[in-house]
Amino acid sequence: MCRGGAGDLAPWLLLLPVVRMQTEPAPTPQVLPPVQVRVVGPDAACLSPADLRRLFRGRRLTPARRERIANSGRVVAACGSRIVGVAAYERVDGVLRVHEFGVDASTPCTLDQIATALLDALEVACLAGGGRRLVLLPRAAVASHLLRPRGFLTIAEGCAGSWFEKVFPA
Repeated sequence: MCRGGAGDLAPWLLLLPVVRMQTEPAPTPQVLPPVQVRVVGPDAACLSPADLRRLFRGRRLTPARRERIANSGRVVAACGSRIVGVAAYERVDGVLRVHEFGVDASTPCTLDQIATALLDALEVACLAGGGRRLVLLPRAAVASHLLRPRGFLTIAEGCAGSWFEKVFPA
């Protein structure tokens, strides 16, 4: 049997401990600038030695490799005002061969963002130049986990790494 009416509950509720929640503003997520790319030819200014050291950190760039990069077509990626990636390529008989692929790992933009932007631009450059094959030499296959979903196949494997190829239908 219940005693009292509905009004008897209110004094009982007042005896419960009060829990106060403190609210803090949620941290605002960092908005990353989009990765911008541009395709430049050998006549364009070469990357600075500091940029090359940063993009190819831990990899030896001999004078011959630096000269080959300078004399090649390049796709240059920037995150904001900072250069964060480069892919150097040559056109040979309708094939776009990418021989160097350098990425700055110390940037707020992710490796996948940079590599995707460079690969997109390389595919467009290949097709725009009339090419139907895009080949990544072992030194250029930096983000291999991104390649297979994009249609790249391994065409050769060796101790230096794998060669990847994407063939575009005619």
